[in-house]
Amino acid sequence: MCYTVYRDFTISKIQFTEDFPMRKHILSLLLAAILLASSLTGCGNGDSTTTNDDSGTNTDTTATVDTTPAETETTREQIEDNLPEKDYGGQTFTLFTRVKYEDSFMPEELTGEGVNDALYQRNATVSDRFNVKMQYVSQVCEWGAESTKWNETLVNGVMAGDKAYDLVAGYASTIPEVVTKGILLDWNTVPYIDMSRPWWSEQVKDVFTINGKMFLTTGDYSLALWDNMYGFFFNKQVAEDHDVGDLYAMVREGKWTMDKLQELCNLCVVDLNGDGKYDASDKYGLVSSWSTAIDTYQIACDMRIVSKTDSGSLALTINSERAMTILEKVVKLYNESHGAYSYNEGGDMSTYNTMFSENRALFYPQYFEATTALRDMETDFGVLPYPKLDEAQKTYISTSRDNFDLFVLPVDVPDIEFSGLITEALSAESYRRVIPQYYDVVLKVKNSRDEESAEMIDLIRDTLSFDLGYLCSTSLNGVGHIFVGLVREGKTDLVSKYTSIEPKAQTKLDDMLAAYGIE
Repeated sequence: MCYTVYRDFTISKIQFTEDFPMRKHILSLLLAAILLASSLTGCGNGDSTTTNDDSGTNTDTTATVDTTPAETETTREQIEDNLPEKDYGGQTFTLFTRVKYEDSFMPEELTGEGVNDALYQRNATVSDRFNVKMQYVSQVCEWGAESTKWNETLVNGVMAGDKAYDLVAGYASTIPEVVTKGILLDWNTVPYIDMSRPWWSEQVKDVFTINGKMFLTTGDYSLALWDNMYGFFFNKQVAEDHDVGDLYAMVREGKWTMDKLQELCNLCVVDLNGDGKYDASDKYGLVSSWSTAIDTYQIACDMRIVSKTDSGSLALTINSERAMTILEKVVKLYNESHGAYSYNEGGDMSTYNTMFSENRALFYPQYFEATTALRDMETDFGVLPYPKLDEAQKTYISTSRDNFDLFVLPVDVPDIEFSGLITEALSAESYRRVIPQYYDVVLKVKNSRDEESAEMIDLIRDTLSFDLGYLCSTSLNGVGHIFVGLVREGKTDLVSKYTSIEPKAQTKLDDMLAAYGIE
């Protein structure tokens, strides 16, 4: 089922009608956001608002809402977008997105929560500036069959000439499959879109520009991009107890490497109950899930599943000596010592939070959205980037879990200039309003407890990178997840595993290249 929500904004008041009850998802981030000076006052001489309650009957309420932007201290430069001023006469801008992240695009109301209100005011500002209505259509899009159905909804609609969407925000892990269907516009041809501006991701631009064409992109309009950034969190009490040294200085000096990680993890292993077994009741150097937290080592150690060739084409490059070296180190860390704790089956993700919070793990690699559970942790913690492979690697490399949004434009958009202008305006306003609130206030203050952590978060942001093979793994016969599968099994037989799936992966890569005009 798809959900459709319409909202009309003016400069000082909001009126909205929900055609049917909206599935509510509140970003976990908002639980600890800083209170803004905006307020919501129930009852008064406000405007009438009509909603549908759970029974489907209409309920009339009144509310007065202050949409005046709250002042937020931020170091972010306020760059103008230089867009022309246009009046679209109430034209509707329709976004197709996922249920999971619908609130990050169009929150229902001002709540006093910093990020929520910044998102709301972003939409109100753009709506008022260009006299447009905001509408979204959302559909469940989790891993597997649901993501397939979501893609089919998009493709079938475009094939039928529905002209239903002005912008599409898809699941980064699966929407690249749509590229091969030939239904997407090249972002380089869209009026008013300026990929050189800071609200777009330069790294994504580099990855997805192939043969001069770019069908996928992301940037500050995707809050999920920031939510899903990975960091390497550490417990300061455990670090002190085991005398691991100054981890921040280690990063600055370029000495934070895979070998150093193994060394420090080995220092912290303790069989707390003395039963000779190592399980969730003991102490470790590292706790981690078996999924994307392990995938991230590939990018962090400067290994690429798919790389660009000198001719501008793409090639599968996972079967390499560097990949073998990285794989051997990660397998050793997770399987050949007691330095790391993870489980294959029957565990609960909360186990890792508990172990880290109870000072039974030194390190906890995790994406930022998931670390909201640590905010009540009594012990101080810090955050680092993922380690480099070795000191010869020039820079640290960070990435985002593949659950963020990639934006595409269907070939049947009703008005390409309208799509381009409003998308650019929303992206720029996100840069000016939303990201300062999320990044400078919430992430660097609430999620981090010292100035050094804020410095490290800057480093993570500045070194954000992506691997086309990883993001397109579903489209490439699962080649992007060979690594984590082998680590789970405690095996290093990369060549054999790759050889078994390479023919189909190469065929699918050829299909993708054809969509970019490369034979």
